[in-house]
Amino acid sequence: MNIITSARLVVAASLSLALAGCSTTSQEAFRQNPKGVPKVDICRTLLQTQDPNFAREMVAELTRRNVNPYECPSMVQKQDQAGAALAVIAVGGAAVAYCANHNCGGGYGGPPYPGNCYSYYDRAADGTLCGNRAAMIRPGGY
Repeated sequence: MNIITSARLVVAASLSLALAGCSTTSQEAFRQNPKGVPKVDICRTLLQTQDPNFAREMVAELTRRNVNPYECPSMVQKQDQAGAALAVIAVGGAAVAYCANHNCGGGYGGPPYPGNCYSYYDRAADGTLCGNRAAMIRPGGY
């Protein structure tokens, strides 16, 4: 599996996890335990429902919780932004972990070398400059 395929899989998995937290509520679940449904989920469902009776029930629950239904678009947007930020962090972390295990670092050319530090200006897998650790500076080249 190459790095691009791996990165695509990581992005897909991260977005799936981030969006899994952004859910709507079914009428049955809401009616069974309205107090157990997070207010942002009520807001998301309120913004998406086509059922006016269900919408009235959700507005009543939000009002009971001292939440103005007009705040719902902002609440949902903030949750979406937080989910997107988590996805970015997860993708970045996964890329760092992948590169730490697969020597993704490297420099600006030079002869083929099995590691990351051929030249002093290359970067090691941890992101630091190779400097005096570089193969071209060390006796024997390795």
